[in-house]
Amino acid sequence: MRATAFRYRPPVSPVGAATVEIGKVAISVRLSFDGDLYACRRPPGVVERMEAEALDLLSKGLFVSGIDTPVATVTAAAGHRFVQETAVFQPPGSWVYRGTCGVGADRNGLTLTGMLGYRLEVRAGWARRAGDCGPPETAAEWCELFGAQLASIGGVVLRRASVLSLGTPP
Repeated sequence: MRATAFRYRPPVSPVGAATVEIGKVAISVRLSFDGDLYACRRPPGVVERMEAEALDLLSKGLFVSGIDTPVATVTAAAGHRFVQETAVFQPPGSWVYRGTCGVGADRNGLTLTGMLGYRLEVRAGWARRAGDCGPPETAAEWCELFGAQLASIGGVVLRRASVLSLGTPP
């Protein structure tokens, strides 16, 4: 059986995102990938269509938990293997987690394999009803101000970012 094989490079912009307000805190979660994957489609098809299918497969069922901890957990319906390597506080309100993601997924004749880098950004800020609260200046202050609200969130399901309006996060 014939096939179409190509290198798939996910978009530079986030592939999955969510925004949640809990209490007086607004939380934004964004996940993006870096690198490229080997893609194969049986039966063969048009590469542009297969790239859209690849993005659907890569972003299907993305779930983030533990956003109140130094080791946030990322999972996906397709079974990608996320391994966190770093977590860095970026004032005034973001934690950025970076690592690698092993991909070995297939659906409807499309197979994606390879390793990607990933970047998970969790931003917390005051919601509109919080009033004139100032932003945190240190990682410890961020945890003190937002930790309880973040801990109350068991997990966040990320939606494919291309359908969301990703304006300025909180």
